[in-house]
Amino acid sequence: MQRFMVFIFIIILGLAIYAPAQQCGPGCPVCSGSGSSTGALLPSGTMVSTIMSIPNGEDETAVLNLRAGVTSWLDVGLGYTVKSKEPIWSVRLQPIAEDESSWRPAVILGTGSVQTGGSDQSVFVQLTKAFDFGEEIRARFSIGAASLLPDLDKGYFLAGLTMTVTERWSPFLSYDGRNFHVGLSWIPKDWLFIAGLIVEMKYPAILVGHRWSF
Repeated sequence: MQRFMVFIFIIILGLAIYAPAQQCGPGCPVCSGSGSSTGALLPSGTMVSTIMSIPNGEDETAVLNLRAGVTSWLDVGLGYTVKSKEPIWSVRLQPIAEDESSWRPAVILGTGSVQTGGSDQSVFVQLTKAFDFGEEIRARFSIGAASLLPDLDKGYFLAGLTMTVTERWSPFLSYDGRNFHVGLSWIPKDWLFIAGLIVEMKYPAILVGHRWSF
């Protein structure tokens, strides 16, 4: 199993390395504050606070973020970016929930901040679905489309893949509409998670998060 996961992660990293680096897009994990590409909403009654450090970042060198699962169909996020001194926020609605017993994915509609170009707000629709491969391996796939306000005539493709092993280790890859981001998340405790990632395939970053119920 470990060899299989190493093989999958090498493939993911190889695809990302050969992708062209550009500005971040409307699905950027830095601008959302999530630091990953899971796609799924936070469970209801769950709150997550994160600190992301990007020492060599051009626009943001650190991101502080607080996200909450308000209901089973709504989560929200609010944060702040250091150096660019800009707030970030997100609202995500889930009109159709994922059916774990079939192929039906969850449908997520959202809007949030984007620190790029002449716009700081995105709108998007996303499909996300998880699949189990054996007892210890779980993969979540996400695809979607986004646009930047007010230029709704221009669309962006979004995609993400997260592999979870023994519920503790998760290599992930996300495409935000303009660029790739790749990383590895570790959950040493149920309330603590740590992720290392390469933002836009150029800037190493580390994220530390705390999860609790309310």
